[in-house]
Amino acid sequence: MKQLFDETYSENRTLWYAYFKDIEQPDLIEMIDQIIRTDLKASNDVLATSWIFYREELQKDALQEGVRSSIMVRLVDGQYYVHYNMSDFEFVTQREAIANWLQHLKDDLEK
Repeated sequence: MKQLFDETYSENRTLWYAYFKDIEQPDLIEMIDQIIRTDLKASNDVLATSWIFYREELQKDALQEGVRSSIMVRLVDGQYYVHYNMSDFEFVTQREAIANWLQHLKDDLEK
């Protein structure tokens, strides 16, 4: 995955990456885990770090507007928070699978 930006504002660092295919990509959790662990080794004295991983494919919502899904991970005070921004179609058809996948990602990061 290619790093797009790395910005640090005072004690908060945000890193943006592109692109992942979809959450069914077999090595995606391992890839994200490795990126995060590598970034943490290189981090300065920040209190919070956020990672944004963009999906490759742009989808259409019910209004035919483009939506790019993203996986977001935030580390604050040793606690990981994970979130997935999804299209309405993904919400209707894959919400439970996405929630399970996010829990798996969080469990992996907390090892």
